[in-house]
Amino acid sequence: MSASDVRRELEEAWREVVSKAYELIRSYPLCDSCLGRMFALLGRGYTNTERGRAIKMALVMGLHRQMREGSQEALQVFLEIAPNLGNVASHLYRETTGKELVVRPCFICGSNLEQIVETAARTAIKLIRSSTDARTFLVSALVSEAVREREDAIKRAFGLSYAESIGAEVRREVSKRIQKELGLRPEFRKPDVVVEVSVPAGKASLRFTHILIEGAYRKLARRISQALWLHRGRDDGPYFSVEEALQPLGVLLKGAEVVLHASGREDIDVRMLGTGRPMVVEVKEARIRYPELRNLEEAVNSYARGLVNVKLGNFVGRQEVRQLKTREARKYKTYKALVYVEGTVTDNDLQRLEEEFAGRSVRQRTPRRVRHRRPDIIRERVVVEVRTRRLGDNVFEALITAEGGLYIKELVSGDGGDTTPSFSEILGSNAHCVELDVLAVGVET
Repeated sequence: MSASDVRRELEEAWREVVSKAYELIRSYPLCDSCLGRMFALLGRGYTNTERGRAIKMALVMGLHRQMREGSQEALQVFLEIAPNLGNVASHLYRETTGKELVVRPCFICGSNLEQIVETAARTAIKLIRSSTDARTFLVSALVSEAVREREDAIKRAFGLSYAESIGAEVRREVSKRIQKELGLRPEFRKPDVVVEVSVPAGKASLRFTHILIEGAYRKLARRISQALWLHRGRDDGPYFSVEEALQPLGVLLKGAEVVLHASGREDIDVRMLGTGRPMVVEVKEARIRYPELRNLEEAVNSYARGLVNVKLGNFVGRQEVRQLKTREARKYKTYKALVYVEGTVTDNDLQRLEEEFAGRSVRQRTPRRVRHRRPDIIRERVVVEVRTRRLGDNVFEALITAEGGLYIKELVSGDGGDTTPSFSEILGSNAHCVELDVLAVGVET
């Protein structure tokens, strides 16, 4: 393409921009930003305010040239559109008419866009500085339906394919001010804080994303539930829970709520010992984003001393919660059960028990005690190993390694025949699980 061809196409492109801008301004009063935004994808390194002002200056200069050459039509057009052009036309209007120009407010933003951005940015900076140690952020623009409809109507009517939305401009301009003032880094996937800006009100508020911390918990005592007990103080309820033990995290991180995600659960009367049960702790709307995990761990263990002990690992993402729910479900677990038998039990009985359950598949219906809240299904799980130690004529201790999801209390009792084989079935006497501890979760066999 020759230089003359480039020049010709450049002139045509510029005429198209100026022509559309002229039609826009004849139809609607637009501030510099809102006009420039209609051509936002053309050019780099300019703000929409600079872009809009340049286009307006080109219109004023073109009309002024025609007016100097005596065109009355150009004069009439200028007087007609000057209130829509705004301050760019004020000097020429005063020189031409001897009067001050009365500028019409912008059809889209009411000539308030600059104030909206400045007010929102100032508020956001103040809120961030005073309430959080956030390092990353994202700006979200909540544009009213009325403003959005006015802008979209103009884009459709004039076929403006190079325009961007007012929300995009607000997000960018507020972000620039926050970066400059606070040095925070924009983050689109999981920011520490989301700055929500309402348009046209110009109000700014902060929304904090969750914090997720992986770890493990141990229940050192019985009568402790896993989930927060909402009816604390009732005679039929536990007096403490693992989730309650974690509540200091909400205070230290200035969060709204603490939620425990665990790899399975144990009954209230079952201790969780050994290395503990894998978990992810979620602190919702956490304002403190970069704590010392050691301090958090110490706070929880001090608060729940003698009842619950936790080990906190690393900060993780939401995918870790999903993996936690699935990856441990069928892994093997090791339990210690204290078993009482209604009849006498001998060493030979216990040896037979160990032999019968070496790699044995167990068919189990959902236990009657939990059937009111869980699906009534039949499933099979594998018992890898049972090791026993006789403590008395009718009492023994059993170390059981089994596939996750097997109900151990029912493995012992048989649950009226709903679990087979069971300890009761093999021993020929009713057996009862008096105490149960979980010793290991996720055992490799």
